[in-house]
Amino acid sequence: AAGETEESFGREVFAGGKGLNQSIAIARAGAEVFHAGLIGEDGGFLMDMMQSSGVDCRFVRKLDAQGGHAVIQVDDNGENSIFIFKGANGLFTKEYVDEVLSRFSAGDLVVLQNEINLNAYIVDKAWEKGMITIFNPSPINEQINEVDFQKIGYVVVNEIEGQWLTGKEEPEKIIADLHARYPRLKIILTLGEKGCLYKTGDALFRHPAFCVKAVDSTAAGDTFTGYFISSLSKGLSEQEQLHRASAAAALAVSVKGAAPSIPTLDAVTKALGELSVRDPDCFDRGKELLQKVNSYFETHLCSASLGELSALLGYSRAYTGQLLRASTGKSFSALLEEARTARAAVLLRSTDLPVGAIIREIGYSNESFFREKFKKAYGVTPLRFRKTVSGASGEHE
Repeated sequence: AAGETEESFGREVFAGGKGLNQSIAIARAGAEVFHAGLIGEDGGFLMDMMQSSGVDCRFVRKLDAQGGHAVIQVDDNGENSIFIFKGANGLFTKEYVDEVLSRFSAGDLVVLQNEINLNAYIVDKAWEKGMITIFNPSPINEQINEVDFQKIGYVVVNEIEGQWLTGKEEPEKIIADLHARYPRLKIILTLGEKGCLYKTGDALFRHPAFCVKAVDSTAAGDTFTGYFISSLSKGLSEQEQLHRASAAAALAVSVKGAAPSIPTLDAVTKALGELSVRDPDCFDRGKELLQKVNSYFETHLCSASLGELSALLGYSRAYTGQLLRASTGKSFSALLEEARTARAAVLLRSTDLPVGAIIREIGYSNESFFREKFKKAYGVTPLRFRKTVSGASGEHE
């Protein structure tokens, strides 16, 4: 929280970055990948990591600038929170983009993440050439609004990113909203312990997560994306694409670090014969329970408590807490926090209520605590979020 200092249990430095992670995952999954990106004078070890993994780095350029950095805080459960410094990643020029894209043609895949600048320009140019863009809009921020999603072939998002793009909370509603706006867009929604959803045309595919002990979730999404793209490029079925990508992500969360945690194709192939999926019915049971919890939050958001929810469900507090974790993968407090920040986002979009009034409306009393939680969920401050979605000047930050 603001003003608070906590002691960590260690500090480690790894090669990473979403583009680098995804390129390495694609290469380790057995597909051909050319990486285009800018590194600083301190980025030699990034080149070494990519090249040793089979990534073609002929388009990578080194600048007299600081490289991009991510500071990743990992908690006891393997969950992370991240803040980044763009560095060289934010120094793309149109001339450099044109130079790279001139070497490719219609039907080639271009994979983008939101850690670099000029994504809107890259999407436009790739579209003109007939290339297929796969976009992972992370880290999510207002820069996304510049990108024409009508020109994207695939989008890979997690729940937080999906909520930011649509204002919806439930996975099915996130998928439905994006599909309604962009009917040709293929949508992959990753749900952590709850698996993933894949919408392509009128078909909706589900895949449960695999059972592993999570050590560090860093690069799990990038690993999933890389293996999905590799499977896509090899012409595998939708279900097989999700199967391989999910297994690779499961192996990634069981190892510390970003790029070093990305498994090889041999490791994934071996794991597919050994890993067990989480209870296939768990997704549906969790969905039913979550509907009851969301209904409770609708009318009791300000005063919601685990004790009251337990009484309404007819269970003990302990059993209700265990049931929530087993079927949704989240604690009551995490679900409540998500519901409150989502309600705040709706109020920021649709009303002119001051932030202080919104804080009281959703049940928080500590303004700095709310701002921290909101920024963690949506990547921007409440007022910046309001300004982004409404164009209003809003209050002073």
